[in-house]
Amino acid sequence: MLSFDITDRHVRIIRGTEAHDKIKVASASTIDLEEGLIVNGHIKDIPRMATIINDELKRKKMADKEAVISISSNLVIFKELHIPKAKGTQLLSMVQNQMQHTMGIADDYSISYTIAGEVEEDGVQALKVLATACPFEVVDCFRKVFSMLGIGLRSVAVACNTITRIILTDPKMKAKMPMLLVQIDPNFVSLNLYENNQLTFSRFASIDPVDYDNSPDYIYEAVNENIFRMFQFQKQRNGDNPIQNVVFYGDTTEYIRLTNALEQMDITTSLLGVPNNIGGYENFEFQAYANAIGAMFRNNKESERINLLEVDAAVGRSAAGASFAASVGVAALVSIALVAGVTVFFNITKSQYQADTAEIQAWLDSAETAQRLAAVDAMQEKVNKVTSFRDGVQNAINLYEAHPVLDTQVVSDIRANYEGTSAEILSMNISNGFINVIASVDDNTEPAAIAAKFVEQDIFDNITYTGFNFAGDEAVDVYEFQLTAQMREIPEEETAEETAEEVE
Repeated sequence: MLSFDITDRHVRIIRGTEAHDKIKVASASTIDLEEGLIVNGHIKDIPRMATIINDELKRKKMADKEAVISISSNLVIFKELHIPKAKGTQLLSMVQNQMQHTMGIADDYSISYTIAGEVEEDGVQALKVLATACPFEVVDCFRKVFSMLGIGLRSVAVACNTITRIILTDPKMKAKMPMLLVQIDPNFVSLNLYENNQLTFSRFASIDPVDYDNSPDYIYEAVNENIFRMFQFQKQRNGDNPIQNVVFYGDTTEYIRLTNALEQMDITTSLLGVPNNIGGYENFEFQAYANAIGAMFRNNKESERINLLEVDAAVGRSAAGASFAASVGVAALVSIALVAGVTVFFNITKSQYQADTAEIQAWLDSAETAQRLAAVDAMQEKVNKVTSFRDGVQNAINLYEAHPVLDTQVVSDIRANYEGTSAEILSMNISNGFINVIASVDDNTEPAAIAAKFVEQDIFDNITYTGFNFAGDEAVDVYEFQLTAQMREIPEEETAEETAEEVE
C-alpha cells in the first residue's frame, strides 16, 4: 500500500504494509512542489499534480493499487464538543449536526471526530469529542487526482489524526502527558495536545516571513509564539495540569535553540522517536514521514471516525451513502431531536435537566436501541457490498450497449485539444469504449496542458495521462505521450431532441 503526506509544498510517499498494528516500510520518497500548485490543501492543477506523482512513482518503482492520504490545511476547523453518549452512525450524526450548529458551517464540509474521554455536567455523563471539519472541495481534489492515477483511494484523513495513531501506540509517550507535539515546517506549525492518552486539542497555523518582518529567524519566532499560546490556553483550560513536555518533529534545525528557551520555563523537550511497532525506517528520516506512516494504521471505529471518505458517504455524498441515509432516516431524525433537546434543556432548571437526560439516556441504553443501531451498521456493510457490485455490473452494461465509434465529430473534438501546440498525433484508436491517442511534442510541458484541455471540454470521462517519454536524440527534442479517455454516452432523450431539431 502507498501512503501520502501532502502539504502545500511537499508530497512525502511511503510504500509499506500494515498488519496487527505494525508497519513495515519498504521505500520512501519526497516531492518538492512549486508554489501555488496547492493552496491551503486545494489542488489548483489536478492533471499536473497527477503527472508529478505518477512520474515519481515510476522513477522510484513504487507501483501499488491502493493508497491512503494525510492532509494539512489551515482551512480545517477544530472544535471540542460535549455529546450525549451514543455509538456508530448515531454519534457521527450528532457530531455533524452540532458542528454545523455551533460553528455556523454549511454541509459542504467533511466532518470527522475522535473521542477524547468523558465529562460530567450537572451529574450527567457525556462524551468529550474533538471534531474536525475539512472543506469537501479539498477532499474531492484528491479523489480526482487518484482517479486519474488509477489508484484506489482507501482513506483521506487530517494530519493531526494520522500522527495521533503513532503517539497512542507508543507506551513511552503516555508517561510524558500532558504533552505538546509540535510539527515544524517552513510554511506551517502544527500543534497537538495530548492528555490521558488522548488527543484533546489541535491547532494548525500557516507561517510566512512577511508576518515576522522578513526575519531570517521567522521559523524560530513562529514556533515560540505558537507554543506560548498553547501554554496559555492549557493554563486557562486546565490550570492544575500544565504542559510539562514538548516533543518536536519535522524540520528540527532549530531544536537546540527551542530547547534552551523552554528549559528556562522548566519544560522538558525531546524529538519524536520511532515506536517498536514500526520497522524498515533505517534508510530514511522517520520524522519527515511520520504523518504518512501514521495514515497506514487501521481505523479504530470504537473511538474515532477520521476517514473523510467514509463520513462523506454517511451523509449521502456517494451512491452508497445516499441509499444508507434513506434507510436510517428515522435514526437521523432522533439524533437531531436529541441535539436540539440538549440545547434547550441547558436553559431550564436543573431538576428538569436531570429528568429529561435520564429519559434520553434510558432510551439510548435500551436493548431496542442497541438492536436498531446494530442493524443499521450491518445494513451499511451490505449496502456497500451491493452498491460496489451493482456499479461494476452497470459499467459493464453501459460499455456493452454503447459500442461507441470514432465518428468525424469525435475526432474533431479530440484534435481541437492538440491545436495550438507542437503536437503531432501519431495514432488514434478505440478499444472497449476507450480512445487511445499517441502523440509527440517538442515541449515536455505540453502533454499536461493537453490533458487539462480534455478535462475542460467536459465531453469525455475517465481521462488518464501517465506522463511522457523522451523519443528524440542529441539534435532534436521529441517527447511521446499517450492519453486515454472514455467516450461519454449521450442519453437517448437528448439524441432524440437533436434529431428532431435537425428535421425542423
